[in-house]
Amino acid sequence: MIADEGWVGRIMSWLRALSALIVVNLLIVAGALAGAVVLGVLPALSAGTVCLTMLRDGDGTGIVRRFVAEYRARFWRANALGAPFAATGVLLIADTLVLSALPQPVATMLAVFTWVAGLYTVLALVAALAIDARYRDRILPTLRFALGLPLASPLMTLVLTGTLAVIIASLLALPMFIPLLGLSVPLFVGGWFVDHRLAQLDAHHPRAAALAR
Repeated sequence: MIADEGWVGRIMSWLRALSALIVVNLLIVAGALAGAVVLGVLPALSAGTVCLTMLRDGDGTGIVRRFVAEYRARFWRANALGAPFAATGVLLIADTLVLSALPQPVATMLAVFTWVAGLYTVLALVAALAIDARYRDRILPTLRFALGLPLASPLMTLVLTGTLAVIIASLLALPMFIPLLGLSVPLFVGGWFVDHRLAQLDAHHPRAAALAR
C-alpha cells in the first residue's frame, strides 16, 4: 500500500510539473501576442525563464501572477537585451532566403555558416535569459557574459546542443505537443544547463557575472 502511494505521489508530481510547463508555454505565447510579437517575444521569454527557474527550484505556485509581474517589469529591458539576437536572427533568415540564388559551392558554405551562427545565437540567447534571471546585472555585461559562455564552456555547449536536438526532433515527431510544450521544454532544459554551469562558476568566484566585466 505504501509503495502504491509512493508511485501515485510520483505520478501526481510529474503531472503537476507537466501542467506547469504547459501553463508557462501558453503564457509565453500570450505574452508574445500581447506585445504584437515584435516587442512581445523577448519579454515573454524572459518572464517565462523566471517562472521555469521557479519550477526547477520546486516552486510551482503563483506562476501566472509571477509571469505577469516579470513581463511588465522586464518588458523594455528584455527587448534591449535581446535586440542583438533579434537582429542576428533577421540577418540569418535573409541569408537563408538567398541561398537558392547562389552557385552551389557558395550556397553550401553559406548554409553551413548560417546553421552554425544560428545555433550559436540560440545558445547565447538561452544563456542571456538564464544569466539575466539569476543576476539581473547591467545589460552590456550580461551580453558579454552570454556571448562568451558557450565558447568558454564547450562541454556544456556540446551536451546542451545534443539535448536540444533530441527535444526538437521529439516535438517534430509529435507535432500535437508543439503548441503545448514547444517553447517551455527547450527553455526549461536549456536554462537548467546554463544555471548549473553558473553555479559551478559561482563555486570558484563570488559572483560569476563579474567575469563579464
